Amino acid sequence: MPGELSSLEFALDDTIGGQPLTPETVDLPTLRGFLAEVEKLIKGDVPAASLSDSRVRIEEGSVKVVVMAAHLLAADVRADLARLEATGDLDQIQPRRAEVIEQWQNRTRVTPSRSYTLLREAGTAPLRVASTSQLQHGSENAWVSVEKYLTGKVVNAGGKQEPNVHLVLADSGATVKVSATEQQLGAEKENQLYKTVTLRVQAEQHLRTHELRNIRLIQFLSQSEEAAERVLANLWQKGREAWQDVRSAAGWVEAVRGNT
Repeated sequence: MPGELSSLEFALDDTIGGQPLTPETVDLPTLRGFLAEVEKLIKGDVPAASLSDSRVRIEEGSVKVVVMAAHLLAADVRADLARLEATGDLDQIQPRRAEVIEQWQNRTRVTPSRSYTLLREAGTAPLRVASTSQLQHGSENAWVSVEKYLTGKVVNAGGKQEPNVHLVLADSGATVKVSATEQQLGAEKENQLYKTVTLRVQAEQHLRTHELRNIRLIQFLSQSEEAAERVLANLWQKGREAWQDVRSAAGWVEAVRGNT
């Protein structure tokens, strides 16, 4: 309902001089910074989000800030906090909110006595951010080590400080930088500049986007090795196409044997 306000609670716990942090003992910079971060968290990335109609009170229980915000905005905050509570993945919530919570987590690791508590609504378990929290960006764990063959045109090679090869990929036209050593580049008897080559590389690949990063050269393949790799790649492709309608390889074998 327009104009309806809903409650959100945020608490900052710490000790000052061996005494618990309270509304009476908190200093102005700490309180002002906490309120600014709470405001940023609530607004998130919601277009034209405003807290001009909100109401705020500070209560006992460390330094607890109770914000009465627009119902729809508060519901949006609760949904994000529920996702974070369920997954521990900061990529599952709005980036500005993730930024605040990540700052809080980093701060608690520097100052273990500090913690933050976010209460979504009455009757639900609060989300606590402390030095032991393991909230992280899921995308950071989506990179896996791979070994690949990259074919493309060499448009640059060398470098005094960080030797590398710039390769324009034949399949996509994208340019990638492949780190190398002076020994690897110096061992090439032919000048590979502006030639189409196949490189065997190590890299990290994102499981969802398939993007490559930290690409490192293993070797330039000779023409005979390139031809063999192309034949093998073609065989794999034909195999995938031939088996694309077979749901179970084991079931197919049993059917051929006459066991089904």
